[in-house]
Amino acid sequence: MSKCHVRELSNVYKALFQDALATFPTLGAEFEKDLTRLEGLVERRGIRVYLVDLPAVGKHLDRCLASGHYNLSGLPATSRFSGRVVIPKFLRGLYLMVFHETGSLREDYSSEAIFFLRQLLYVGKKAVYPCSDRAVEDEVLEFAVTDSQLPEPEQFWEASSPSDLVTAVPYQGFGNSQQLRDRIETYAARERDELSIFLINLDKVSALITTTLGVYDPADWRFRHGPGAISETTAICNKYSWRNWSEVLETEYPLADCGFHNHASWADRCENGMGIESKIPSSRLIAVPKTFTGPRLIAAEPSEHQWCQQNSWDYFSSRTGRSWIGGFIAFRDQSLNQRLCTEGSETGSLATVDLSAASDRVTCHVAGQFFRGNPKLLRALRSSRTRGLTQKLTPRVPEFVKLRKFSTMGSANTFPVESLIFLGVALAAVATKRGWRSIRPKEIERLAGSVAVFGDDIVIPSDSRELFVRALEVLYFKVNTQKSFWTGRFRESCGVDAFSGVNVTPIYWRQPYDGGPESLASVVECRNNFYRKFLLNTAAYLTSTLPPGIPEVTMDSGVFGLKTRFRPRCDVLPRRYNESLQRVEARVLSMLSTQRRTPTNDDTALLQYFTEEPSPDNIWVHGVPQRPQLRMKKRWVPLELLAAQREG
Repeated sequence: MSKCHVRELSNVYKALFQDALATFPTLGAEFEKDLTRLEGLVERRGIRVYLVDLPAVGKHLDRCLASGHYNLSGLPATSRFSGRVVIPKFLRGLYLMVFHETGSLREDYSSEAIFFLRQLLYVGKKAVYPCSDRAVEDEVLEFAVTDSQLPEPEQFWEASSPSDLVTAVPYQGFGNSQQLRDRIETYAARERDELSIFLINLDKVSALITTTLGVYDPADWRFRHGPGAISETTAICNKYSWRNWSEVLETEYPLADCGFHNHASWADRCENGMGIESKIPSSRLIAVPKTFTGPRLIAAEPSEHQWCQQNSWDYFSSRTGRSWIGGFIAFRDQSLNQRLCTEGSETGSLATVDLSAASDRVTCHVAGQFFRGNPKLLRALRSSRTRGLTQKLTPRVPEFVKLRKFSTMGSANTFPVESLIFLGVALAAVATKRGWRSIRPKEIERLAGSVAVFGDDIVIPSDSRELFVRALEVLYFKVNTQKSFWTGRFRESCGVDAFSGVNVTPIYWRQPYDGGPESLASVVECRNNFYRKFLLNTAAYLTSTLPPGIPEVTMDSGVFGLKTRFRPRCDVLPRRYNESLQRVEARVLSMLSTQRRTPTNDDTALLQYFTEEPSPDNIWVHGVPQRPQLRMKKRWVPLELLAAQREG
């Protein structure tokens, strides 16, 4: 696999240098030297050059763009040109179109040169490549260490007996939290005073947010299963047939009401001796391939928790979208963050902040203080919170870990809860910095267009950034300084990189075509992304690696194919006239996703039907869904779909 990746990436780099030469024809000699240097470096260091070394140089370049000055880094491929010139030998021609020889940013810098620098450095950053067992173990160890640094959850989160579960919510607000006040004491006097005011304002903002969300009643929202794995088993199983339902979950989500399509089904299950356990479950840690440097860790939730978490997720997404909160958060849309990121790079008035392991640092204390004004919701979050996990990825960490964090990546509650908390912190930081005497929806709505949150990607006014970062630290979060920007003209948020108002986001190569449908879909998408950026030589090379029969389609067509800005060449495709549908069709290679279902022999099929709510126009089949399979198939499609144009 390594040789295949090296060969493909080497060819991609050759094509990228051809695209760069088409834009900067005077740098032909420089690019030839750069390619020779790159080949020599890869021969010595292997695939690590493409996947690790050059992306690290790219991160250093981003910091230099933000500071307005190129500094020496000591990274591979960055040796200086001479004692007088700090610019690296590798890609010197492009660097000198951005920086002076002394390192200062040119006033007449070239945005195209910045884009090509970042494209050449980052193209292999997200390549699909298995990481080492050691990298997996290190990631699990870091996960455990991060959790151990958080405070123990209060007894409220540990309650399991019916008498403890009905006790009052113990939280009195951020401003009255002795735990947080003790953390503030480590700061200087002026900062302590500002942070104290911030905590009081955070109480006001959190009260506004929870009031706006309104009362949470599970009966008003939709239950369903998530698409991911569950902790009980690695085999395919019927998620609608409950094996366990703890007393903690029962207090807020009664099984008879929430887990069956009617009470008769619940009664039959109990009477037939098919008992349901009531133990407190744990999640199962999974390492999902991410990059060469390490995996992404996700906790597979218990099926009953997953079911109830999706109900509260429906509540969060619906209520935020219908209120003023939707002006700052859109759980399914990153465009607000992306637009403000570009604006911030142009004006400098907005900062982009990224957090390190954000979902692993949401403490139960912070979640409890934030949602204290909505006791019903807070109890529901407690009941569907998984308190521990099992892992067998490394012997350096115990097989069972009792979690201190509120939730893990894998819980449907993690993303909305952390997003709302970060929004509250951002709004309170701005209100504190600007000395607001009152915090009401009218005042807050004026910040729309300057504050945006999508998970741990946050945009905030630059004048409030310093307080915002300190406030996050008090609340146990950690800012990723390598991916946060507030000086200069460079900004990064939600997949958009911008410099002085210009999008300089690179295209990432993922994997070579290996004959399978997944790799085919990946390479076609990658090819189309390069084509959209007018990197035509690179797009042409990737096209040459694909099998014949993939159709050309217009840029706006929804049909699988190779995007083109010209009229698609449909005359080379087999065609027919479909008399039944009275249309001309072409036979093309398509990607189809199929999912088989194994029928069940009990009445869970009815619960599944009510949950999935299939359209009357579709042939619906109940049963346990198998893993979706992507396959290639030639089929007839309407000719006009290949040449579809966007209206207007």
